[in-house]
Amino acid sequence: MIVGFLSLAVFGLLNTPSVLQEGVTLPHVWTAAFSLAVAEAILIVFNRPHPPAATTTLLVSLGIFESPVELLSLAAGILLLTATCWVLNHSMGVPVPLWSPSRPEE
Repeated sequence: MIVGFLSLAVFGLLNTPSVLQEGVTLPHVWTAAFSLAVAEAILIVFNRPHPPAATTTLLVSLGIFESPVELLSLAAGILLLTATCWVLNHSMGVPVPLWSPSRPEE
């Protein structure tokens, strides 16, 4: 999400209409490609594959979420869903680590 917002800033598209309103332009294509490349690079560096992260980044970089309220609502939804799933998994006895996946004993 942050990478998508930063890519909008880098390519000067913060105050422009989304691709839904303006249509796909070359700056929008570059913004989307840049944001996806950076997001995937971060996931590779931390060895944490997570395809939904790319989807969220793409939606933000294409201007679908425009206002700060929409971005905060998206972030709050992500945090709420993560916390709910974590609590449900633990209440059902499914071992879920906070950060790293558990490693099988050798």
